[in-house]
Amino acid sequence: MLFHKYRTLPLLICIALITASCGTPAAQNDSDIATAVALTVQAQNSLTEVSALPTLTPAPVVPATAAPEIIPTDTPGQVVSNPGCVASAELVSENPPDDTLFLPGEYFWKTWTFLNTGTCVWDKSYSLVFREGELMGGLISYPFSDIIEPQETMEISIYLQAPTNEGTARGYWRLKTPWGVEFGVGPMDSSFYVQVGVSSKPKYGITRVDYQLVRDPAKDCPVNVRYIVYATVTTSGPLEFDYYWDQSDGNESGTRHYETKGPESVTFKRDWLIGLGDSPNPRWIQFIVVFPEYREFERVIIDHDCFKKLTPTP
Repeated sequence: MLFHKYRTLPLLICIALITASCGTPAAQNDSDIATAVALTVQAQNSLTEVSALPTLTPAPVVPATAAPEIIPTDTPGQVVSNPGCVASAELVSENPPDDTLFLPGEYFWKTWTFLNTGTCVWDKSYSLVFREGELMGGLISYPFSDIIEPQETMEISIYLQAPTNEGTARGYWRLKTPWGVEFGVGPMDSSFYVQVGVSSKPKYGITRVDYQLVRDPAKDCPVNVRYIVYATVTTSGPLEFDYYWDQSDGNESGTRHYETKGPESVTFKRDWLIGLGDSPNPRWIQFIVVFPEYREFERVIIDHDCFKKLTPTP
C-alpha cells in the first residue's frame, strides 16, 4: 500500500499545478501553489483511509433453541405423545363411587385405579392434576409414587373435604406428563372427576345400576348359548335392600337381601340358557329393588341370534 501511495503523489501534484495555471489571468504566487499541493496530499491521504476496510468482528454464535412445545387442548380422540412414546390411560375403578353422600365439611379419601394403555412408562415425574370445578380442599398436583409399565395398573388416592354447602359438588382431574402435556382417560381422552352429594341429614340409597351382557360363547351357535347379565349396583352410603331378577318368560329369581357397610359398588349376575331350537324372539331381563323403596331399573334386551328348527331323530 505504501508503494502505490507515493507513486501516485507526484502525478497528483502535477495535476494540481496545471489546474492552478489554468485559473484567472492573474499571476499565481508560490503561496497559492503550495496550498494546492497541500490540499492534494490531504485528499490522497483521505482516499487511502476510506479505501481501507475496517476489520470485521464475527457476531457471537447463539445456540439454537427448540421450538416451544404446543400443548394440545382437551379434544376428543386426541393422541398425546412425545417423540418417543404415547401417553394414554383407562379408568378401571374408583372409590367411593360418584354421588356418595357426605356431611357438610366431612373428610374422605378418593381413590382411582388407572390402566396404562399407552407406550410410555409412568414414573415419579408424572402427576395427577386438578383441571376445574370444586377442588374440595385438595392440592392442584399430586406426583405419582410408583413406576408403572404399559398395561399395568396404578392406584392413586387423595384426601379431600366435602363442601360446607348442601347439594352436589364436582371437580375435574387429569393426568400430566413430565413434558407438560395433560391427558385423560378412554378413547375420548376425557377428564375424570370427583362428584359427591352433601347433606346434613343424608338419606342413603341406590344411585345407579349399570348392566353388562355377555354371550357365551361369544360367537357360533352350539346346542345351547348362555347369556349372562351383570348388574353393578352403586349405593351412596350404608344401605340394606331387597331385590330380585325378572324375566320376559316369567322365570323370576325370588327376593334376596343385601347390606352394604358404606358407599359401595357391588355386582350381581343372572344366567339365561337358550337352546338352539328355542324361539328367536327378543327376550329381556330386569333388576328390581323392592326395599327400602320399590324401583324398577331398565331392561336388558337379549337378541337370540341362533335358531334352528330341530326335527326329531327317526
